[in-house]
Amino acid sequence: MKLLRVFVAICSVSVRRSLAFRANLIFQMLMTATGLGAGLAALGIVYSQTQTLGGWRLGDVIVLLGTYQIVSGVLATFIEPNVMWFAGQVKSGKLDDILLKPISSLFLASLGSCAPLELSQVMLGLVVVAVGLVTMGTAVTLWNSVGWLLMLMLGIAVMWASRVLVASVALWAPGIDLDVVYGALWQFGRYPVSIYQPPIRFVLTYVLPVAFISTLPARALTHGTSLPLLVFGLLVGLGAVMIVRTVWNLGLRRYTSATS
Repeated sequence: MKLLRVFVAICSVSVRRSLAFRANLIFQMLMTATGLGAGLAALGIVYSQTQTLGGWRLGDVIVLLGTYQIVSGVLATFIEPNVMWFAGQVKSGKLDDILLKPISSLFLASLGSCAPLELSQVMLGLVVVAVGLVTMGTAVTLWNSVGWLLMLMLGIAVMWASRVLVASVALWAPGIDLDVVYGALWQFGRYPVSIYQPPIRFVLTYVLPVAFISTLPARALTHGTSLPLLVFGLLVGLGAVMIVRTVWNLGLRRYTSATS
């Protein structure tokens, strides 16, 4: 509960600060809408030549694109504002300020600030999901909606874990910047993993679980899910969190303050 109260306080302060720059919100929404519009246009071109792509119809892929945008919005709002500066904090010794606070250092390092304006990505992502459902032309059951929400939360957990894991490399090698690599891998989530060759599909599902970011949640909404798959997703999410906690603690043991 303490972490939740701190998180709410952080978000509250960030929202009040961001309200002073409302023009930025409009600009951010225009930028996000432009990117989504380009993505939808590209899908329209592809599906003008085929009915399905990797077993996915146009409406299904639009739902996937919207789901991907929602998770991307969460990443940009709550996680990137923290971890994008993490390597610099390690080099400069500013990480010491986090370690000295009477609260989880992993929490502060990954969720200690936020960028509320980026929530526009989440809102537009929800709109795209709705467009995809209308394009499908079929009713969505309550179970499908619940499955989507559960898989979406698991996808967000996996996203948080994977991003923090990449940032944690700085605890061993501050000079190595893997942000570009992570950004490139993140783009795989825009498309169904079924369109890739089996070896790549295996990696994106079990090694670098990009499938949990958008493919599996979107599939749950458009075609339903199963209890075994939900349990598997829960195990993957818990496993990812445990791995990050372990790597973080091991990294802190090797960390030497730049001011010491």
